[in-house]
Amino acid sequence: MKQEGINNLNSFDYEVVRSDRKTLSIEVHHQKVKVRAPQKAPDDWIENFVYQKAQWIARKLVEQAEKNESRIKLQTGEEVSFMGRQRVLEVTQGASKIQLSDNELLIRTKELTHESMAKQLDRWLLNQAKELLPQKVQSWAEVMGLQKKLTGVRFRKTKTQWGHCTRQGMVQLNQLILLTPMFVIDYLIIHELSHLKHLNHSKRFWALVEKYCPDYQKAEVWLKQYGHSVWY
Repeated sequence: MKQEGINNLNSFDYEVVRSDRKTLSIEVHHQKVKVRAPQKAPDDWIENFVYQKAQWIARKLVEQAEKNESRIKLQTGEEVSFMGRQRVLEVTQGASKIQLSDNELLIRTKELTHESMAKQLDRWLLNQAKELLPQKVQSWAEVMGLQKKLTGVRFRKTKTQWGHCTRQGMVQLNQLILLTPMFVIDYLIIHELSHLKHLNHSKRFWALVEKYCPDYQKAEVWLKQYGHSVWY
């Protein structure tokens, strides 16, 4: 059973979550600090632990604030990439509609709120992914000689994964990859397809990835440095 509480130390709040564990740990996600502690851990032990980690926590909060600032802003004039090509956002009020042209991505929405536009863009990106990416996955599977192992392609927007591959041969991709450069899209597809042969990250797995994506490390670096920027 968990017990939760909010405390304040220095310039940040933190939440204490007690459970059946023996050690203390700290998580910093989405500008929130969470301390996981044993059920009977004394408050002063927790406070001292957080105090010792205060500089690290503050640094993480600043890093996350900077990442949040670089995320896509759903407003007119913002530049976004779609399938490797830059477009300028145009946001207007009216009957809900998203329209893509050579140079522009138009979002027309009944409510000019971030929540409303984000939900609308989520739906549109999911439909675009279903239309544009399965054939691309199939084509790469054929190039790699893995088409018989591929049983299907599905899409899901998750906070922690760009893709996933099951033992049953189902490749799952995050539709937000549509907003990354083409070399990143190809890498992510090749990465997941390689799991059809190697359900791990062994040397043989990476050798297979490199065979079909020689510059995969460039894509890995891009995702690490800029992957957060395609969120909105």
